[in-house]
Amino acid sequence: MSSSHFYTSLQTSRKRELRLVTLLPAPTKDATIECTLSIGNLEDRRLHYEALSYEWGDLNSPKHEILLDGQPFTVRRNLWQALRCLRTEFAARTLWVDAICINQEDVLERNHQVGMMGSIYNFASSVRVWLGERGDNSREAILLLHEIWESFEEVSRPSKEADEKAEALRKKLAVNAEPAIPTGSHDSFDELPVFPIHSGESFESSRDLLVQERRVGWWNRLALSSEPVAPWEGVAALVERTYWSRIWIVQEYLLAAETVIQCGWDYMDGKRFDEAVSIVGELFELRKADHPQPAPLIQSCLERIANSPGIKIPRSRISDNQRTLLELMETCRTSKSCDPHDRIYAILGLADDIPPEAILVDYEREIFKVKVDVAWWYSTRSGLKSHPASVSRVCSLLDGIFVDCEDEE
Repeated sequence: MSSSHFYTSLQTSRKRELRLVTLLPAPTKDATIECTLSIGNLEDRRLHYEALSYEWGDLNSPKHEILLDGQPFTVRRNLWQALRCLRTEFAARTLWVDAICINQEDVLERNHQVGMMGSIYNFASSVRVWLGERGDNSREAILLLHEIWESFEEVSRPSKEADEKAEALRKKLAVNAEPAIPTGSHDSFDELPVFPIHSGESFESSRDLLVQERRVGWWNRLALSSEPVAPWEGVAALVERTYWSRIWIVQEYLLAAETVIQCGWDYMDGKRFDEAVSIVGELFELRKADHPQPAPLIQSCLERIANSPGIKIPRSRISDNQRTLLELMETCRTSKSCDPHDRIYAILGLADDIPPEAILVDYEREIFKVKVDVAWWYSTRSGLKSHPASVSRVCSLLDGIFVDCEDEE
């Protein structure tokens, strides 16, 4: 059955119109999910909403009915579960959710809204990142990431106390040359040995020295037989969830002004999550051969985390470097999408080297012509046009990205 009857047409000539969905409160978790639709405009500075970043899930995944303006509306299980966990008992919640707010059967509207996607996520007061239902030690993982972030934030804040602690540590390092290997358990980081910090390492700022001391504290902690494995397995599973392999989340995640990471009923501030998973990656990457060795299972978790798709995107958000379409295509070449057009359209809004109207979004356009659009821009208008080898690289990359699509001229 068509879902078009739910929608009042958007004025696509007014470039900034969008629909919003209001998630109504309910007294119990199991009550039917009820929502209403309204139309807003991004030019209205009073507009306030959260955008949902989530994985659509398999086309054949279980379906659930919600009520949209009082009428049954079908959504896939992952979105249904997200709405269920986001709903509150007393207050309505205004959201932008692509599967509900865009008339997916109207190609012209879809083209228009996808062209606005970067602005929609950037303008949102917050982007709620839905990683899926609770499981695989996800709650323990979020608690551990909170602990990691807090332990490093404590020594990263500029303060007189931090400077005094750093000075005391420098004096301690000056009279100690041998690394200490921990035994037993420790109740706080202050009780852990500070070594190994190598004599050749230079730490100009108090913060750098204290952060390295804190890293050593974690390395020592991970070497203890009493360190539980389950939370680390949970972190590895969290950053390996299929959410991170979706190509659309790259734009949704990186353009958000603020993010909140949610898994089931548990959630964490996005900035803290980004920094915490990056720290875990550094614990694996910066550890030297003479550092205390973690238990094999924890070592395996650290390696999985450091090489996961769920660490690359948070790190990119922290660095905030300029990104070219070529770099984005290379980074996202293995990312997944339901529609092959999205392998380009989903990252256009992130490319700093392509003007907004240079490549138009058109879901009825043949894939061959989408490839031509990108190759033509690089060969005629970009800084690469005078470098045939670089343009050839773009064409080869496009062939790889669309290897499963037949060219039809």
